Amino acid sequence: MAIKVKAIQHTNVRLQTPEQAEDFYGRILGLQRDPAMPWSEERRLMWWNIPGGAQIHTPIGERVNQTPSGRPIGPHFALAVEDIEAAKKAFDAEGIAYDQQTLPNRGLQVFVHDPAGNLVELFEG
Repeated sequence: MAIKVKAIQHTNVRLQTPEQAEDFYGRILGLQRDPAMPWSEERRLMWWNIPGGAQIHTPIGERVNQTPSGRPIGPHFALAVEDIEAAKKAFDAEGIAYDQQTLPNRGLQVFVHDPAGNLVELFEG
């Protein structure tokens, strides 16, 4: 059975400096930063809200976060799915390897590579 995708939730694109992100995504595109994700030197990540509920995540610099198994979380997009446990079962049935992690206030995230190696994040939403 196919996974029920509800929406694209975010895309993740890397920039070199916070000023680049503020200028392009804030000033030029007119997007507002998500107050739930304040800037910190530890995370070095900005979330930009798009009307309708989607976001653009802009990690800054060379630091790359990882899933618990060590899979780098570089450029990717995230899909909101109807049932994350059903998605995991579908991947298991197809023999598709995935990583998962649970973040505070975000819930369970599942990361998988498509056949071309592109990273895709799924979460229930």
